[in-house]
Amino acid sequence: MVAVASRARVDVAESRGLGWTLGAAAVLLIGLALRVLLGGAGVGDRSAMVMTVLLSVGIWAAARVLGGPRVAFFATLVVVVLFDLAALPQRAPPAYDDLEAFYRTDQVLAVPGVAVPPGLDPGAAALTVLVQPTFAGAQPQFGLAGTINGAPASWTCAFQHGLQTLALPVPPAALGSGQTADVQLHLTGSPSPESEYLVVYASSHQGGFLVALAPANSLDASVTRCTLA
Repeated sequence: MVAVASRARVDVAESRGLGWTLGAAAVLLIGLALRVLLGGAGVGDRSAMVMTVLLSVGIWAAARVLGGPRVAFFATLVVVVLFDLAALPQRAPPAYDDLEAFYRTDQVLAVPGVAVPPGLDPGAAALTVLVQPTFAGAQPQFGLAGTINGAPASWTCAFQHGLQTLALPVPPAALGSGQTADVQLHLTGSPSPESEYLVVYASSHQGGFLVALAPANSLDASVTRCTLA
């Protein structure tokens, strides 16, 4: 009778251990599904999912040996919850997450399909660009030029040191009746990779360089307003 009772207790323990193990596996699968819903299936998200699996399995195995199946279940739960919380969107995401330095006149800052706001007056439109110029003197030895929908233009800007938004007046003939505009900008003058260059900021969330069209009179007073040359 003692042997039968002991065997029953062993079976119950094994059953409970299997239940905790299956529960840990379910937590991992549910957590991966939530990760896709919260963060998407981009390259970074897929890498995070692989890391979640590797860490969860490793921590589950260590906790299983040290503390048993119940401890392993809760350890897995904590890891999965932390990784899912990391996928939540930020309350105040940064305006940019990438940048590119322009230091040659043959480098082209191409932004196809810039949205034209409805009702935008072509004669009072400005192209805004988030930049940070680097230069040694009072003003850099470079300027800005380019095309908007194929219409050439060049600008004179009173650059400042530090991060700033340039407001480039748009030639009235450059904007037709289309809903988007193709923009290509480049440096003029004598830029240099050592001391005279322009850093342009971009956002992966917005799909590229932070370039936009807006009414000139609606821009903040802090922008650096350029003039058509």
